Amino acid sequence: MKVSVIIPTYNTANLVGQAIESVHNSTYKNFEIIVVDDGSTDNTKQTIDALKQKFEFTYIYQNNKGLAGARNTGIQNASGDFLVFLDSDDLVLPTKFQLQVDFFSKNKNADAVYSFSDCFVEDDANNRFNIGLPVFEGNVLNNLLFGNFMHVNSVIVRTSIVKEVGMFNENYKELEDWDLWLRMSLNGSQFYCIKEVLSLVRVRKGSMTTNQDKMNKAMDKVLSNLETKFIVQHTNKSLILNFFRALLGFKVLANSPDFYSTFFRAQKICGLSSLVSFAKIFLKKLVFYFYRPSNTTTNQLEQVWNAK
Repeated sequence: MKVSVIIPTYNTANLVGQAIESVHNSTYKNFEIIVVDDGSTDNTKQTIDALKQKFEFTYIYQNNKGLAGARNTGIQNASGDFLVFLDSDDLVLPTKFQLQVDFFSKNKNADAVYSFSDCFVEDDANNRFNIGLPVFEGNVLNNLLFGNFMHVNSVIVRTSIVKEVGMFNENYKELEDWDLWLRMSLNGSQFYCIKEVLSLVRVRKGSMTTNQDKMNKAMDKVLSNLETKFIVQHTNKSLILNFFRALLGFKVLANSPDFYSTFFRAQKICGLSSLVSFAKIFLKKLVFYFYRPSNTTTNQLEQVWNAK
């Protein structure tokens, strides 16, 4: 079974070689690497030419389309049974592909397999720390509604499933991976976790998700755009209730102007059984005017960075 590793790069000439080398260090050798240069303006092309003397991979240059567009270009040119989305500043560990492909071989119902990831700051890959994310398996839709718990580089996913749901949404500049996992889950995809660290996430000052307001608005946008699809595909009342609980929660955090219209629409759709849940959200909205809680993960990343 072949693994296609898609590495989008944009002005990361100094890092992309490390990502490529980490793939070539894999114990599983049936893979291809597709590097998609998303309109870089630095010396990425010259760096790629040098790397091609040492490593085998496909290089595609395109005008800038954003991360989702670069990944989709990679998907369209992939020939593997499975896809791995490796950002050009991140790394995979040698046993990742072998362990995950073996899991697929033993679990035919699995559509995506993720793992734990460690983080490291800038170039200090030996000094790792873990952002504690929860683990959910099987049909994870109910859990995934409330936020993404999978680092994108930790996931290996069936190519056919990604194509079936329409690949990445190129209209998104953030959380395009969360949107993909949600649409896969809506279609019944089964997710599983290997509870080992198999990939590394580089924390860079320019790449850190420290703008909470921006991320909250992005989460609101992703779920809002899935509302019609969600209600059409699901008749499970508790699942629909959880969808609106998540959506309204993100609208509170994003201070969305359509909170109240969504609130009353959700109450109408969910009926009397939603009164207690929605009353708590309404109270949270009132409290939010005076107090805004901070994001624990973001705070942890900032503390690690500031300690350097």
